[in-house]
Amino acid sequence: MSQTLPRFDRLLLRTVQYAVPMPDRADWLRAWNSELWHLHHDRRSGGKPTATLALGLTRDALWLRTEAAKRALEGTATLCLAALSSACLLSALVALLLTGSYREFAAELAAPGRRFLLEAVLVVFVTFATISRRHVHQASGTLPRLRRQIFFLLKSALVLLLAFLISADLCQPLYAEFLPAFDLGQLLSAAILSITGLRWAFHDQEARCKHCLLALKSPERIGRPSHNLLEWNGTEQVCRDGHGRLNLPEMETSWCRSGQWLDPHQPA
Repeated sequence: MSQTLPRFDRLLLRTVQYAVPMPDRADWLRAWNSELWHLHHDRRSGGKPTATLALGLTRDALWLRTEAAKRALEGTATLCLAALSSACLLSALVALLLTGSYREFAAELAAPGRRFLLEAVLVVFVTFATISRRHVHQASGTLPRLRRQIFFLLKSALVLLLAFLISADLCQPLYAEFLPAFDLGQLLSAAILSITGLRWAFHDQEARCKHCLLALKSPERIGRPSHNLLEWNGTEQVCRDGHGRLNLPEMETSWCRSGQWLDPHQPA
């Protein structure tokens, strides 16, 4: 059918097809070949393609490419770290704009940065001591466990850095007016933001697949609340790639005190 199309249309299809992901390319070519053929042979359109249709063809190909990238990155550890890194970069740029120059930026944040390094140790200790760890993780191999630990360390470091930069941005107007207020405000706000961020990092870690670190799908209700003492009742989250599922009880019982990660590749 493509041989009956004008040369410009064939060239356009041949060029734009490379923007379409490979799994969707054949269906995309068939659909747009049919659309263009119908346009050229439809008397009501005069047999001439419109610029709007050519633009729509290109936009459709680009949308498929961006949607494929979105599906591939959605919920991944890479996207999480990239988002945190982007937020840190944005906060640093805001601080740089507020101070006016890189030299002043480094001078204003040098002393608070040294204090924050000491503060971060205490914040991490308090968070580890007070966080509620409900989930029971089954062993899933040395490599996945090492990958989880590296991801958690990187995520926690970025969260602490982001907390420090945001606290500096919030308190920077006080630096020139009243330095003691800047020091106190920056110290307290950094501590609050760090504790909040680390608690989020813990909960985000537990809500990810223990193999691929993908964010688990939205929880589904399983069981009946009236049968808490007779059968399992709670929510279940599943890895979209089928690596396992996380079961969380609605309430603690003598036979089910915490959540459990169920790996389909391991014997029960």
